[in-house]
Amino acid sequence: MVRVRYLPLAEEDVLEAAAYLAEVLDAPKAAAELLDELDKTVQRIAEFPYSYPLYRSNRPIQAELRMATVKKYVLYYAVTEDGVELRRFLHGRRDRSRRV
Repeated sequence: MVRVRYLPLAEEDVLEAAAYLAEVLDAPKAAAELLDELDKTVQRIAEFPYSYPLYRSNRPIQAELRMATVKKYVLYYAVTEDGVELRRFLHGRRDRSRRV
């Protein structure tokens, strides 16, 4: 199992997603289910970091990014020498052209 580290922006994304579901949509159960599913996905990534597909972009990116779907969200991460860096956690319909 490799070391997994949330980058600050990914942590912020997760907190915003959970808060939106729980507070704005008044769906705390949905927020809890999203966080549970995210936790399961992160555990799978820790065990098999190359099991999710590569993120393809039309613009140059510094690191090879992979993406895992978590309910209606997408978790973007990079496999590094030190383990895995979780980079972003965005809703699937969100414009990612400037954010990943």
